[in-house]
Amino acid sequence: QYIRKLLFSDLDKTSVQHVLRQLRKLPWAECEEYLVKCFLKVHKGKYSQVHLIALLTAGLSHYHDDFHVAVVDEVLEEIRVGLELNDYAMQQRQLAHMRFLGELYNYEHIDSSVIFDTLYLITVFGHGTLEQDLLDPPEDFFRIRMIVTLLQTCGHYFDRGSSKRKLDRFLLHFQRYILNKGPLPLDVEFDVQDMFAELRPNMTRYSSPELLASALAELEENEKTKQSESAASDASCKSSANRPDKNGRGHGEVADSESYSGSRSIYHDGSEDGDSLYEENSDDRSGNGVVDDDDAMPSGSDEEERVQVRHKVVQVDPKEQEDFDRELRALLQESLESRKLEPRVKSTLNMTVPMKIVEGSKDSRATERESGEELTAEENGNAGGGSEVKVCVRVLVKKGHKQQTRQMLIPGDCSLVQSTKQQEAALLEEKQNIKQKILEYNEREEEEFNASAFQTGFWGQGGSSAGGSIGSAGRGSWDGSNRGGRGRQRYYIAGGIYHGYGRGR
Repeated sequence: QYIRKLLFSDLDKTSVQHVLRQLRKLPWAECEEYLVKCFLKVHKGKYSQVHLIALLTAGLSHYHDDFHVAVVDEVLEEIRVGLELNDYAMQQRQLAHMRFLGELYNYEHIDSSVIFDTLYLITVFGHGTLEQDLLDPPEDFFRIRMIVTLLQTCGHYFDRGSSKRKLDRFLLHFQRYILNKGPLPLDVEFDVQDMFAELRPNMTRYSSPELLASALAELEENEKTKQSESAASDASCKSSANRPDKNGRGHGEVADSESYSGSRSIYHDGSEDGDSLYEENSDDRSGNGVVDDDDAMPSGSDEEERVQVRHKVVQVDPKEQEDFDRELRALLQESLESRKLEPRVKSTLNMTVPMKIVEGSKDSRATERESGEELTAEENGNAGGGSEVKVCVRVLVKKGHKQQTRQMLIPGDCSLVQSTKQQEAALLEEKQNIKQKILEYNEREEEEFNASAFQTGFWGQGGSSAGGSIGSAGRGSWDGSNRGGRGRQRYYIAGGIYHGYGRGR
């Protein structure tokens, strides 16, 4: 019950590490078989969390090597049993198992050959036998859903190398399987279209078996040509490898003795506690240190082509390296010296002294006089400044932990005073311009309003006599009496409210 609670109730993206730790604490010899059984019941949980079960499989495989092997074997067996029974009640379970198989490939528990063997098994199982009508009747399209589910899970990794060619070949066979089924239902057709648009948007979908057969024949011919060319190149490489060089060694021995950086291997997280797992986003497989499918294939596979690139080690001359370092240091020193000679522009800020400091200042004269005020001639004389104009400023100083202000007299032609006056003059001029524009805008708006009101009042009184009365001033219409014999006339004003400047009633 605790295992089921962990897998089907507590498991989510945030608790996957906790669930892994709890599973590792179980007595493995007693619980391994039941864990495999629970892992296969992925259809009992949420479909969007199937990849978390594969993530737990990857985490447990670090400590129990045979666990993921048992899980993969059981999943493949369940898929085959579902094809043999073809029971409608098992379809949800089969789709979950197809998703689980694709996630196991994403976490590198199986290679591409298992995926393609399963795909071909789905398309050909039961065909050409007496039980074909029971295993895969013409009106049954569930196998197409199984293939689409598997390819949408892991097919985006088959985009390079031999796996790309394998997927292209299978998609042609898959089109032949679809054509043999006949017209597809709309929901199945949309799923197939989405799958092709995601994996092979430029692939042609053939509408007739004849065109498809010719495309398959052309593909097989191209593959045979490539195989023959590769065999010829291998033979030439072997003959050149057996030819000794002037040192008496073969090229193969030289290649074995050289170091190269072209080979990669599958690796797992080497942390000591083992709690960190693979990246949960399996779509970033090629960018998170996970190798491509071509490198993950077994070494004994004849169908896969393994290409290893040796990079030549560049030998750097020590003298050239020393010259380069010397020039780089000279360049950095020159840049540093040029920065020292640049003039430092200090910003002149007209800071305001806080009021609490001004109120607590003991200098009554500094308190009464505002900062930046020019002294009069008499004050200049008392201060000993002669005829020179000085400006009284306050300086904010810090004595210990207290801030105080001190009065200071500076000449009026000082750059600080001149820049401050220029800034104040520019700010005052800008305020005056804004004020003038606002006043002009208000006057122009008031004139337009008065003109429209006068024109509206003139139109409203043109068809009525002096004794006419406004029926409803706020409704946009009124009745005016006409003594010319034409009866009552009705006038409409577009604004809805009548504005007039005539005599009040």
